[in-house]
Amino acid sequence: MKQRKNSMALPAILGGEPTLAGRFPAWPVAGPREYKNVRTVLKSGQWWRGSGTAVGVFEKRFAKVHGAPYGLAVTNGTHALELALRALKVGPGDEVIVPAMTFAATAMAVLIVGAKPVLADIDGDTWCISVEDVARKMTGRTKAVIPVHFAGQMADLEGLERLCDPRGVAIIEDAAHAHGARRNGYAAGSRGAASAFSFQNFKLMSAGEGGMLLFTDGNLFEASRLIGNCGRPFGDTSYAHLLPGSNFRMGELTAAVLNAQLDRLGTLGKKREINAGNLSNLLKDFEGIKVQSRDKHTGRHAYYMYIFEYDEACFEGLSRDQFVMSLQAEGIPAYRMYPALQDTAFYKTAAQADLRSDEDAPLSRRKAARGVWLHHRVLLGKKQALGQLADAIAKIGKSAGKIASMRQGA
Repeated sequence: MKQRKNSMALPAILGGEPTLAGRFPAWPVAGPREYKNVRTVLKSGQWWRGSGTAVGVFEKRFAKVHGAPYGLAVTNGTHALELALRALKVGPGDEVIVPAMTFAATAMAVLIVGAKPVLADIDGDTWCISVEDVARKMTGRTKAVIPVHFAGQMADLEGLERLCDPRGVAIIEDAAHAHGARRNGYAAGSRGAASAFSFQNFKLMSAGEGGMLLFTDGNLFEASRLIGNCGRPFGDTSYAHLLPGSNFRMGELTAAVLNAQLDRLGTLGKKREINAGNLSNLLKDFEGIKVQSRDKHTGRHAYYMYIFEYDEACFEGLSRDQFVMSLQAEGIPAYRMYPALQDTAFYKTAAQADLRSDEDAPLSRRKAARGVWLHHRVLLGKKQALGQLADAIAKIGKSAGKIASMRQGA
């Protein structure tokens, strides 16, 4: 393991001083623009999207930034996926391929509409869905594929299009991690039949909750608007509920915040990408830490997470979870990776209910067991803090055996 100058200091988890307490910016960010926009909506008295203007403005602006002709603001990212599936008429008897390494909502939305989630493995370097494994998992019942732009790096959409388009299989981009991401000159959200974004509290643009669907097809956009507006056409005054729908509408106050968040998306995105490169350079010689590879086709990695695979064998048997707790004690916002979907309680229950259960996703299981992610606010701090982060890892590594013994004794 690479040794740095502060590696002899006592780790905070063993009683030493935290290396980075208070050194990273808070998240979410709120400034004068958020306050001004919210005050404007409050004073207007039009807090509902049916009578206000903030949601409509946000839809158009967000869609334009991501190169999509249509945008529909909704309640949250999970509802965005569910609404896209419903608009595509995915339901019982259909299969939808999702990566085994993703947040649970990607598969839950498939279950909610009555379809079967089928799990594909990921690429071990990029952590994005494997096109080759998608091809293996396809059947005559496959109706859609949901690639996740994992941690902010876009999946291989060109490869998926070559596979899906001739078969009439829809691609729904799960871009919850990928606001502003780009690949081969195009933006996240600009290629799929539908693309879902999230504005939950941790996301790269946040209003606490909220979601967006982007579309390349006007008919699918209109179908989604109808379903998400209780089956009622926008502007209707005669209660013409044309089909069973639900209320997925975003409110004006949420859009007011997000219009301000969108103003700084590009600036923060550039800063995250620069600092991610700096951090990767600092960590490149650490044994036992394998950072997510940058795909050669990536134009802009959004860096919702800074992720790496951790090998406890290089840290004297210090477990991944103990390592994460040690990072947290140093003041680093670190988290263990999502579980592989096939190992979650909800998926096991669904599989028992006669849903297809594909458990051959070994790379996803490996990343789930070894993966560590750092909150993107780490990449918004000063360059000096990145060096201190590397020092903290070296410090933990120097005392890894002691930490492992302490935690095992506890």
